[in-house]
Order: sequence, then C-alpha cells, then structure tokens
Amino acid sequence: MKLLHHICFLPLRFLNKQAFGAGGLWVVLVLPAVAQIAAWDFTGENTAAATSSAELFDEKLDSANTLIRGSSATASGANHSFRTSGFKDDAISTANTDFFQISLSAAAGYSLSISTIDANFNGTATYYATPGVTSQFAYSLDGNTFALLASPFIMTAPGSMPQIDLSSIAALQNVPDSATVTLRYYASGQTKTGTWGFSSTVAGQFGLAIGGTLAASNLPPLALSATPASFAENTIGTASIGTVTIPNVLASDLLVTLISGDLTEASVPATVTISAGSTSATFPITAVNDLLADGTQTFDLAASAASFTTSSFTICVTDDGDTPPALAPGAVAFVGFNADGNDDLAIVALMPLAASDMIFITDRAWNGLSIGQGGEFADGEGLITWAVPVGGVPAGTVIAFNNLTNTSRSASLGTLTATGSFNLSGDGETVYAYQGTATVPTGFIAIIASQTTDPITGTGLSARHIVYLPNHADVAAYVGSRNDQVGFAEYLTSITKPANWLTEDGSGDQHNNSIAPDVPFDTTAFSLANSSGYAGWAATHAKHQPADADADGDSVPNGVEYFMGEAGAEFTSQPSVANGKIRWKHNSAAAASYSVATSTDLVHWQPATEGVKDSGDTVEFTLPSGPQRVFVRLEVNTEP
Repeated sequence: MKLLHHICFLPLRFLNKQAFGAGGLWVVLVLPAVAQIAAWDFTGENTAAATSSAELFDEKLDSANTLIRGSSATASGANHSFRTSGFKDDAISTANTDFFQISLSAAAGYSLSISTIDANFNGTATYYATPGVTSQFAYSLDGNTFALLASPFIMTAPGSMPQIDLSSIAALQNVPDSATVTLRYYASGQTKTGTWGFSSTVAGQFGLAIGGTLAASNLPPLALSATPASFAENTIGTASIGTVTIPNVLASDLLVTLISGDLTEASVPATVTISAGSTSATFPITAVNDLLADGTQTFDLAASAASFTTSSFTICVTDDGDTPPALAPGAVAFVGFNADGNDDLAIVALMPLAASDMIFITDRAWNGLSIGQGGEFADGEGLITWAVPVGGVPAGTVIAFNNLTNTSRSASLGTLTATGSFNLSGDGETVYAYQGTATVPTGFIAIIASQTTDPITGTGLSARHIVYLPNHADVAAYVGSRNDQVGFAEYLTSITKPANWLTEDGSGDQHNNSIAPDVPFDTTAFSLANSSGYAGWAATHAKHQPADADADGDSVPNGVEYFMGEAGAEFTSQPSVANGKIRWKHNSAAAASYSVATSTDLVHWQPATEGVKDSGDTVEFTLPSGPQRVFVRLEVNTEP
C-alpha cells in the first residue's frame, strides 16, 4: 500500500520549489517565506563549546545572541555542529535538564512575533537508529514554566526537520519589549551516550533558524529595490544591483542588514551602509547556479535597520536549463559484490533503462555534502562507466560486471569502460552508482557498502536504496525472491534486507571456492507476480515506477494520477477550485482508496468528516466557511 498526497493551498498564493527526493522529482508548494530574525551557522564549530553565537541576529533584538546548554547537556565536539551526549533515551519532558536554549526579546519600542523554527541535525548513527530520535521544542515567557510546542517529530537520519509553524500560538505573537521568550529543544534517542545536535551541512546553511518579525509604530520607511529584478541562475559576477533608500539624510552612518530569502538561488552581503549625508546605498546580488531543473524561482530579499521599518523586494531567478537525471533513486540496485580475485559487481534494473542512459559506478569517497552545494568525490580510486545497449534494458534484467581490475573487464550487457584504479577492498568498501558526469553527479541511484564509515548524506538516497553488507565482507550475493512482487520497485525492500544475502569474509581468494556465494553471480531476471491494478497501469504509463514516484515530472505522484485516470505521460492540471469547492478527477475503476484531510499549519492534519462527495468520476470537497487559511490534501492508497 502506498500513501500519496496531493495538496492544495488556499488561499492560492504560493511558490514552486523543486527538489530531489526518495521518490524522484517532487514539487513542494510553500507559502511566502518568513524573514529570519535569529540564525546559527555551525560551520567551523568543531570543539565542545559551551555556547554558540548567532551569525544572524536582528538588531531590534536586545537579548544575548547565544545558544546555550542545559546543565546535563554535556558538550560534545563534532565537525560543524553544536551537539551533546546528554540527551540520552529518557523521553521528552520539560522537567529534563538535557536541553539547548535560546532567549529572544525585542528592543525598546518594538514587539516580537515568532513564526517558524527550522533546524538541521546530525549525530551518532546508533543514537538516531530506527525507531529514531524523538524531538520537541518548548517555550516560556517567564523562564521557568515551559509549554511544549506542536507535536514531537521523529528523525531516523541526519538532515532537516519539518518546519515548525508558530504563527497560530497567540502567546508568541506581539510579545512586548518587557518580556523575554525562552525556547528550548529536547531530544530522546536510542542510546544513553550517543551524540546529537544542531549541524550545518555546508557553509552558509543555518543549522538553527528562528523566523518572525519585530514591529514598531511610527517609524520612517526603509525602501528596497533591485535592478534587474529577474536574472538567470548562471549569471557570472554581479547579477543585479540592490538599492536601499531612506527618506531623509542622517547625521551619522546607517547600517542596514540584508537577508536573502533563498540562499540556494542568490546571495547578498550581510550589511550595507548608507553614509551620513546620503539617502541611499547600493549592494551586489549574486546568482547561485544549482544543478536542479527547477524553473523560475521567486523569493524575497529583506532589509532592516534600527529605527526604520523593515522592507522586502521580490526577486525572480530563471533556470539555465539543467537536465535532471533520467533515472530516479532506486532505478537500479546492487545484487552482487566481490572484492576478491579480479573484482565483480552485479545490478538489477528496477525500471526500463533507455539506450541513452549512462550510469557511473565508483568506490571513490563522497564528502557527505549535497549535490550542487559542495558535494564531490575524493581524488584517486576508480570509476566504471556503463552505457546501456542499443534497444535499452527491460525492468528486471540483471547485469553483471566482471574482472573490473584488469583490461579484460566486461559487462553482460552494454558497454563498460574504466578510469583510474578500480580495486574493491575486502577491508570495507562503499560503491556508489550515479548519473551526471564522471566527476560531477547530478543524481545518485544506488549504494552498496561493506562498512558504515563512508558518508551517504548529500546523496539524496534513503535506506530504501542502500545495501549494507556485514563489515568487511569479501563476497556477497542477493539470494532473495525474484518473482513475488507486484512492482519492480517493491523489490528494493527485499534487496536491502540483510537476511536475503549470502556473504563470505576470510583470508585468501573466496570468489570461486565452491562455497556460496561464488562468482559468476546469478543473472536470472526479476519478474512480477501479476500485472493488474496499479502495477499494470505503471507498466503502461509510468515505466514500472513505484506509486510515490513521478514519471512525467509534473509534481503529481504516479499513484494519484492512476487514481485520477490520467495517462501519466503529460502535465496533470491542479484540481478545480470554484464556488467554495475543490474537485479531483476520479477513475472509479482504480484499485485505490482515498480520503481528504485538512490542516491550518501543515503539521497537524485532520480527516474531513463532512463535505466530501464522490460522484463516481469526481471527488468533491466543500471548503469550510470563514476567513481562516486552510490546506487541503487528497490522500490515496494504491492497491496492487
């Protein structure tokens, strides 16, 4: 069963932002960004410091700009992090003294409203191992009595948490300058000693950020503009000139703080100064060229200065035509690994591969940063390039790569070439399969590893796409079923299960010692148990991709298109919204169930108990009355 979402945002004012996820190319719809008033970039913080100072701290805040620790949140050193080994496994409670804490208060003449919390985390693998780390923030207005915020969230891997929306919490809105808001972060993981905490994956990334506003009345305006207001992401040098303007000259210099609402699209200096006797100053806006085919991105620049109103200006950045990877994560999976003899590998295609597809396979070390944000392979070691043969490769086909360490290397299908010294280690190895160019990945597809020390962060892959062998395994082969799944992607669960592998680890050459597993690897093709329901639709319309993938790249998951009766090969329009009703198309013959859910904060979702009408060919939902903001999503469960 696959749970899929199709979300409508009302009012219909939103931005599109594309990102690579586990299910292929997704489009996340977000409301206009809230300005950050306090943020911490932990890059370079490698020691067990007692506190961390914010890199961004609104000048209209008069509290200390430091992140501090609770008495039992023992400091723990880690690269680019603010961590502790004191969170333990003691559940979430405001009585705990294992916490991180910040305090925020508005300067005289201002009021504080807190809207969002964003954070990025890292820690010890055993601490966040399944069922993961449970986390929750809390707040206090007196520094003593704390109330937990939102619901606990759970993380089973390093990365960013879901954004916490605080705009509906009245106590955190329009807080007068006489009060101080104290925020605490609590966590509970899987061990008593593992480390966990805030982290910045790349320089410039805020590992902790608080969004909100600081308002004042009867202040003169600070105007912000930029020329041009639209530019291409591959613009070299200064892409635009920004200008800040005040209505009258001042006797002393005015320092203006600048913020880019999306650092993945454009950057600006941290500050610009309007000199005494002048009413304006200019600053450069620099484009950031990412590797995503993300179309035109729109975001806000913000400018603020003491005793002036904050101003914003909308910028558009157009894409330079990046070509996304043709293959999504999980398009292939490793089913054979041999580090003895002349080295061998085997993969299975879990979706049809076209003749134009090319896959790179390397044992070079990845640095753990994200693609397009500093992620790269280390020099040395080897690279295998495999080109799919003319006519393509059907889903389910197993391809063997043999004798990879010498010039007689070969592939059972397609063309194989090698660069550098490709020599798999029996003492622990990680092998990455990806697309792009030999040195610049644009998308990872699969990983097989006989160790856990090499990074997988920044690859965009989840546990679903990674085969972990016993440490230092020399020879390994997948021995699970090849004919019992209703879709090829469903085999990923079986392939990544350790019980479905045979391995050997010992001295000497074991690749052909008559003790299983041996080389050559089994190349029996994988097949489907049946071709009805969603699997049959996907075979025709979605290249056998799973229900949560997006074959035509239109942001609507395959399973939702199946439910709606779409062909899955072209853009699917948004549901109609008219006269207070949302209508989705519905193919009543689809083997799928559905429900409609609503939310006011994108965190807490409630099933709609009334207002839903199924007319056979459409599902209709009547929107609740009133002026409040509402988010609506269609939830679809596909059946085989």
